[in-house]
Amino acid sequence: MRALEVWLAEHRFALPVAAIDEVLPLVDSRAMPQAPAWLIGMVQLRGAFVPLIDCGLMVNDSPVTRTMNARIILLQVGATGGAIRLALLVDAVGAVVTLNPDAEGTHPGLERVACGALGTMMLDASGEITLIEVTKLLSDEDRKLFRDSTKSV
Repeated sequence: MRALEVWLAEHRFALPVAAIDEVLPLVDSRAMPQAPAWLIGMVQLRGAFVPLIDCGLMVNDSPVTRTMNARIILLQVGATGGAIRLALLVDAVGAVVTLNPDAEGTHPGLERVACGALGTMMLDASGEITLIEVTKLLSDEDRKLFRDSTKSV
């Protein structure tokens, strides 16, 4: 599996390349009153408004530090109820890596932690890395925050 290495605080995670539309520098966002802490706000990308998610808060309980290294990863999150376009804020982006989730010594992840989005934990030449399962980033309850969550985009 090809995945993009991302950093959330001092931890390495991986996002499947197939789910990623684009990697962008940090842009301004519009805050949304009374939104959950992980929903930074809305960003305008390519003429459309897209929810900006603090991936650090979502999967690592640590907010992303907005530095020159921070990046926005634009992706489609498909699941029951239709696909949603999301922008994930991460601390930094690394290399595209090849991972083997079936290799000896891997762990399949924990179902009830971070909405089940933390998938297989693996070792590669650079150390430990955890796969983020993008289809599980938002719980069914979280998906209801987005009015068009039942529409396919």
